[in-house]
Amino acid sequence: MLYADKTEYIYNLIKKIKVCFLCRPRRFGKSLLLSAIESLFSGDRDLFKGLWIDSSDYTFQKHPVIRLSMDYAKSAKPGMLENKILFSLQSIGESEGLSISDLSFDIAFSELVKQLYDKYNNFQKAAGNDQDRQEPVRKVVILIDEYDAPIIDYLNNSKVAVANHETLHDFYRGFKNLDNYIRFVFVTGISQAGRASLGQITNNIVDISLRSEYAGICGFTLQDLDSLFADRYEETLNALIANKKMRPDATVADLRKKLLHWYDGYVSDGETPFDETASDKPIRVLNPFSIVQFFEEKSFNDFWFQAGPATFLANLIAKDPDSFMFKKPLIASQRSLKSFIPASYSPIPILFQTGYLTLKDVFLEADDTTFSLKLPNMEVERGYSWSLYQACFGYEDVSVLFTIGKKFKTAILNHDTASVEKILETALAKLSSEQHIPVEKYYHSLIKAFLGGMGVDARSQVSSSMGESDLDLVFSDNVYVFIEVKFEKEPDESSTMTIEDKRGKARVLAKKAIEQITQKERSNHYASQAKKIVEVGLGIFGRSKVGVILRDGATAS
Repeated sequence: MLYADKTEYIYNLIKKIKVCFLCRPRRFGKSLLLSAIESLFSGDRDLFKGLWIDSSDYTFQKHPVIRLSMDYAKSAKPGMLENKILFSLQSIGESEGLSISDLSFDIAFSELVKQLYDKYNNFQKAAGNDQDRQEPVRKVVILIDEYDAPIIDYLNNSKVAVANHETLHDFYRGFKNLDNYIRFVFVTGISQAGRASLGQITNNIVDISLRSEYAGICGFTLQDLDSLFADRYEETLNALIANKKMRPDATVADLRKKLLHWYDGYVSDGETPFDETASDKPIRVLNPFSIVQFFEEKSFNDFWFQAGPATFLANLIAKDPDSFMFKKPLIASQRSLKSFIPASYSPIPILFQTGYLTLKDVFLEADDTTFSLKLPNMEVERGYSWSLYQACFGYEDVSVLFTIGKKFKTAILNHDTASVEKILETALAKLSSEQHIPVEKYYHSLIKAFLGGMGVDARSQVSSSMGESDLDLVFSDNVYVFIEVKFEKEPDESSTMTIEDKRGKARVLAKKAIEQITQKERSNHYASQAKKIVEVGLGIFGRSKVGVILRDGATAS
């Protein structure tokens, strides 16, 4: 087994803070972090031999620990959340030889804390170790994992989400009366959905999610990657070359660069601007789940996303896909990144909290810190594109989508206009009437979602000296495709236009689009580096009639 040593982070945390909250994406090691903290406060020093904290001044005194996972307690049935919490508390009490009443979960929690407090400090006195201390040394440690699961997993059912939120509010309210019995409280989650409820624990809860000193507390840092996996680089590289997934002349440096491109880039440092070239400022984190899977399978893939997208995120995108399509630079204040208001349809905080966006630049202002954000890496770009595809066009197996994507690429490169039109018309026909928004920019986003879901590297609004493009596609071997989109509303239902009339209208729009590419001189932007350039005029008339014009663009060669 390999273990990334996070004990220096833990040491500083428990020395400085009594009640804290950490928001990190799923599968980033939050539960493992809680296990380490639990073992530390349980006095299991042997587990920490060779780690940073073993050589520190930490004394490894044993404390009573209450650890709860709200992910296992969540339920849509009325009253079931309370019952599951109660059962968990009683089970912890039973393991400690204590009897906890079954009146209600809040009473049970209070009883458990006080009884553990008494048990461990009576043990101290019986052993003759109290030494006239003014307060007991062994206060209770409380660790709560996935605190927000009972809320976010039911956002598509507001009645259940509200009921569970109120239940958790009541549960956390009981902490305030137990302050003298508590040594440390640590709460984790993947969002800020129930953040207001946590205020019931104490007025002094500290959110360390954007604090630079804890930026690497979960996940693999670049230093972790090299210290843990360096001896596996050569073997993995050879396997990738043998399977034709990397060039025969690829080096270990090439492998590491590609590994970072796929899984690096998560930044939670709310103070240091992002620097692509720096290794230590700010601390950048790689997805630990994906890194482990990569070295196990020796293949580049979107492991994190395939392990299961956040259900609540899929539901939010389905309600309003257009709000989740990025059409302008992503800017957010620190205050907004700590909010969670799905009804506002402001996706940036939600996507940041759940790991689909990460910090890029930091702008320090008088009243609040402002950030620009970006997709962290290739894995997330692919997974996010697939989420958008599902929301717009319905579920489709990834292998089927990639097959369509290959057909689309082939049709583009062979100037097969009829096939391109058919592929796009088939996709647009899947849209329901409720999804149809008769605005040109909407179709820019829609086409990008469609192509991105099929694994095509689609980039919108790429800037050049002649302005911004509608959509740029980047194929392998330096092949670039420029798409300009023109859209026109369909006449009312009383129109006598035939299907061919409509398709003819779409092709007229396509001609206008290709003329605009010429005016913008789009080929000049990539001419020096492009092996091949294809220019695409795309006309969309009404809901689903598509016209396409294809031609080769000029390159330096």
